[in-house]
Amino acid sequence: MAKIHPGYLNRGKIQPNEGGSHWLVQARDVKAGVLRCTAANLINFNPKLSSRDILLRDDDIVFMARGAKNYATILSKVPDHALAAASFFIVRVSIAELDPVYLTWYMNRPKAQHYFTQNSGRGVHMPVVRRSVLEQIDIPLPPLATQKLIAELLSLSLGEEELTKALLAKRARLMEAVCLKAAEREES
Repeated sequence: MAKIHPGYLNRGKIQPNEGGSHWLVQARDVKAGVLRCTAANLINFNPKLSSRDILLRDDDIVFMARGAKNYATILSKVPDHALAAASFFIVRVSIAELDPVYLTWYMNRPKAQHYFTQNSGRGVHMPVVRRSVLEQIDIPLPPLATQKLIAELLSLSLGEEELTKALLAKRARLMEAVCLKAAEREES
């Protein structure tokens, strides 16, 4: 259904280089619960590539394998020559009958999250989801039309959430302005 690749493993600290040959997607660039992340404002650097390193492309899913929160995010508008950091697995859908947005959605569902928590090992100081655990997760595969419907509903829901956040922020600014104006009137 999907191929799973490890992220780019760098020995030592990443040295940013504005004229670098590659971009790096790190944990700070991706947020839990965000369905699509645009790979922008990434670190530019010159990696020492190995044959196992793969370049990211649109509709790749990056899965945060290290830490207390393991989540999946689908990438869009990925710049050329982008790599995912070693804290991620890259999940690349390999069959037409599986929608990558649906897979991302399912991997973030409580049932899948519980599976990852129950089956994660321990790294030096944090939980780690092993590749074999990710490979063995049972993903229900409804018809592609149903998967696309789920993806569309999720997209609409996320859009509504963004609009609600923007509306609440505007309301807070308006309330602040009204209160300040009222307070200034009372002082005069």
